[in-house]
Amino acid sequence: MGSAMDVRKAVEEAVKEFNERFSAECEVLEAKEDEIKILFKGHICFTCGAYDYFEDMAFSISERLGREYVVENYHQLEDGSYVVTIKPAELVQERKREFVVMIFDKEGKKEEFRLTVK
Repeated sequence: MGSAMDVRKAVEEAVKEFNERFSAECEVLEAKEDEIKILFKGHICFTCGAYDYFEDMAFSISERLGREYVVENYHQLEDGSYVVTIKPAELVQERKREFVVMIFDKEGKKEEFRLTVK
């Protein structure tokens, strides 16, 4: 594997290409060989397939770094954006997915339910 600078550069290139391809607004928060954190924001966070975008990013990073990376976990922030942690597959013991269901009544009052699946 390359230096920490090489890892960061490869991750930044993956994010740039991803943003162009999907009109996304992702940012690299942290890029180390054993842990990468990316902020996903914008319209892609409000689609039913948001997790698929996270996996697409992990695949793109894997291709650039020549090592299999997977989504270890993610969490949604108050503004609807996500912080996604991506790690080498061999370091991930357990992968978690979180589902959020929002129900709005006629007056627009929101009720939210969260479910985490391991």
